[in-house]
Amino acid sequence: MKANRLVFENAIDINPRSGIIKFNGNRMILKSAEALGFFRRDIIQTLNMERAKGFLLRYGWACGYSAGGSIEKMYNWKELKELIRAGAAIHTLEGVVSVQIDVLEITNDKFEMEGKWFHSYEAEEHVRHFGFSDESVCWTLIGYVAGFLAKTYPKEIVVFEEKCRGKCDDYCKFVVRTKEHATEEQLEILRYFQDTSLADELDNTFNELKSLNNSIVHSDTIHKQMTHAMLEGYTLNQLLYLLSDALQCSVTVERRYLMKPIGYYFMHEDDERVYIEASRKKKEFRHEYDIMTMKKQLGTLVILSHKALTREQEMIIERAVTVFSIYLYTQIQIAQSQWKKKSDFLDEVMSQQSPSEELIKKARNIFYFDPSKNNRVIVITMEHEEPEIVHSFLATEYLNVECFIKNQEVLLILEDCKKDVQYMSNFLSGLSKRVMERFKQATFQIGVGKNAEKLEEIGNSYNDAKLICQFLRYAAPQQSQAAIYENFQHIMLFLKTTNPRELLQFYKEVLGQLLEYDEQNHATLVHTLEVFLNHSGNVNQTAKALNLSIPGFRYRMEKIESLLQEDMRTGDGRFRCHLALKIYYAIKTLENKK
Repeated sequence: MKANRLVFENAIDINPRSGIIKFNGNRMILKSAEALGFFRRDIIQTLNMERAKGFLLRYGWACGYSAGGSIEKMYNWKELKELIRAGAAIHTLEGVVSVQIDVLEITNDKFEMEGKWFHSYEAEEHVRHFGFSDESVCWTLIGYVAGFLAKTYPKEIVVFEEKCRGKCDDYCKFVVRTKEHATEEQLEILRYFQDTSLADELDNTFNELKSLNNSIVHSDTIHKQMTHAMLEGYTLNQLLYLLSDALQCSVTVERRYLMKPIGYYFMHEDDERVYIEASRKKKEFRHEYDIMTMKKQLGTLVILSHKALTREQEMIIERAVTVFSIYLYTQIQIAQSQWKKKSDFLDEVMSQQSPSEELIKKARNIFYFDPSKNNRVIVITMEHEEPEIVHSFLATEYLNVECFIKNQEVLLILEDCKKDVQYMSNFLSGLSKRVMERFKQATFQIGVGKNAEKLEEIGNSYNDAKLICQFLRYAAPQQSQAAIYENFQHIMLFLKTTNPRELLQFYKEVLGQLLEYDEQNHATLVHTLEVFLNHSGNVNQTAKALNLSIPGFRYRMEKIESLLQEDMRTGDGRFRCHLALKIYYAIKTLENKK
């Protein structure tokens, strides 16, 4: 008998009176592919994808084994190849799939077959209910081939699907090999054919659901406990202790750019050291979870564990993250409320609406610094970074310094600060270095206001610091700069009344050609002009200070006047040059610092 001679009418016996369909004496039924699709969907949803795969592979195996026995008895097959081809033909006649065998080689110790499946009902139904998959899905077809060959071929074989329409390939491709010639990865499919009844699968699923339910109840209990603790006013570290106790792991909460965690609980003495090392080397010891609210990241919850986290631990963490989101968001709202009070107080000081005694009393209730002592205000403006992040960093770096945000600017108030300029320069240098090293992608302007000897002057200190920042932004765009009041005190009055851009333009218009001449000729005419102005235009005193003869000095001054196009004999000319020089040297100071 040849496989290509099989036709539906000859292979199937249909009795229209009794409604019985037989194939080689065995009763069969016609089934809707759509119904099988719903059956497949329900099995997957009941057992989960992995267990359903095993169940459907074994179901296909039983169908194939039965078909192999029936076909083998039906005719006298002279060759094993024809019997196997007949199995493929019957599969096609049944409407399950169209089979095309491309390779079929059988020897005493080796079996190899490759072919294509077209119009697989199984792939179509899987995609209809679940969409395209990451793996092959023709499980009953694979099982059918395995069962058919288990009945008709003496050696153990492995059947697997290399391509599948269910994972968006152009067609399904199946491969059959003897067990000895299959790879370790291909042998993995054999575990699905182990004898397991549907009752066993359902029992296992029930046990898993029971375990899952217990995990849900436990995680819900921990969530309620943490929520209640938060409402009772627990600190972040106390909340982390509750989570650590539930997970039996060390836990921390981090915030971007901060050197240290903002909260932590280490269960074991060695965990802190390992945590620091893991933070540097990014080891698997860290399990990170974003703490978010309204698409904004407030921090990161870090679980420290050398082992993979269990499903129950993951559920507890997922619930805990919501608690920490509410906690951190509430803390930010409280902080913003405090910043608003401090900001409003500065506005009140600047408007001089209250007497000094009342202001001092109010300041003691709002601020941490002593308002009766000398204080300075530092203003930090920035680009390409959030003020809240910079504030968090500075608040942890300078624990004893008043730090808050006003109008998207970070303010620091130095309490009882010394009047010594060198002290302030050193403090500013350290502050600038920390900020610029930590936030390398951002641009900063840092201004230090005038020393406020009494509370009423602190508003002036703030305004001075803010004006310095504005000037720095225009003087050195796209560069981070820092300066103290003493660098600008000679032009501060003009900064208060004139746009910084206009001041910069003014000094360049007045001194531009003179500066260019000095640079090209390695001359010192700018210095000569400075000494001349410092001696109030006195020729003799200036010549003596420069160690020049009177004629030699006059020659220089003629050159200077020709370049400046200013009359140095008039008060207006000397004033314009003096102001331009002050602006120039303020900028020069910044360049030297850089």
